[in-house]
Amino acid sequence: MIEIRIPKEIKNYREKLFFGLTMRQCQCAGIALLICVPLYIFGNRFLPQEAVSWAVIIIAMPLMLAGFFRYNDMTFEKFASELANSYFTPQKRVYSYEPVFMKLREQYLAEELAAELEKARGESILKRILRKAG
Repeated sequence: MIEIRIPKEIKNYREKLFFGLTMRQCQCAGIALLICVPLYIFGNRFLPQEAVSWAVIIIAMPLMLAGFFRYNDMTFEKFASELANSYFTPQKRVYSYEPVFMKLREQYLAEELAAELEKARGESILKRILRKAG
């Protein structure tokens, strides 16, 4: 039986081109191959083998990262710019201070007010009784 895979969310759909890779991934992999293969082949004439290998890795890593990296539906460029903005631009921060004990303080004040009201009510009743008796 033939099955068709349907993504749960339509915006997560990525069209696959070659070997299950998207167009962006194919382009980045192709650019990395076009730069790194000749560098590895012909770089041995000018640099030692280990240095050429490290140069290939250092050059290919950002290219592959740009093609394959996705975080919260952001490409690498968008993620890098957001990360840079969050670290290097001033942020608007609102100062608000709410101590932990404020709720306890409010409860204590409410109880104290209730006690004072009860005391005042008791004193007023006592004054009325004294006036009537007096």
